[in-house]
Amino acid sequence: MLTTTETLLEQGFGGQVFKESDFACLFKGSKARRYALIHKALKKGELSRLSRGFYILGSKYRPLNISKFFIASSMVSGSFISFETALSFHGWIPEKVTVIRSVISKGRTRSFNSPIGEFEYIKIPVNEYEFLSGVYRKEVNGKPFLMAGPLRALADYVYLRKMEWSGLGLLQDGMRIEMDSLKLLTDEDFKEILRVYSSKRVLSFLNHMRKALRPS
Repeated sequence: MLTTTETLLEQGFGGQVFKESDFACLFKGSKARRYALIHKALKKGELSRLSRGFYILGSKYRPLNISKFFIASSMVSGSFISFETALSFHGWIPEKVTVIRSVISKGRTRSFNSPIGEFEYIKIPVNEYEFLSGVYRKEVNGKPFLMAGPLRALADYVYLRKMEWSGLGLLQDGMRIEMDSLKLLTDEDFKEILRVYSSKRVLSFLNHMRKALRPS
């Protein structure tokens, strides 16, 4: 009989996040039996618990290069990476980000501390049908996830931090965003992200920012 870990590897879960419902499909028997298998695998270090109901194989059995962005997207369906996490990914800010922050459209804001890292999911109210505007599919080491583009990530960050526009120095000096990066933004980028929010503060910030970058 295959062990729990061998069965998971055989079924292609070596680099995947899986739920208790996946155990129900792979391991027959009672719920108590499946719980015992999970508990035993956790105790032996063959499994790691990411959050309640979500697991990944232990470090000895999973690929070393599995992306935290992929893990974050797998734990909460429909979420996407944003805020300073996305800004760092795009090279807009120099800081190394340790917390993987994502946007969700439903449910409550929550965070998880796991052996892989810290993940935070923040609910952002947006206009209907615009939740994924300015969001793109990316891959790291063959693992897909959704990532906010730079301007969407910045707008989400402005909303979260309740930032008020005070000039380009706020972005250049306060956040250390290079002017070369800001100049890459187009009018179409601004038009797309301006449709996302009804927040007057965010809309004002974006409009002031666009005028400062294109004074004519």
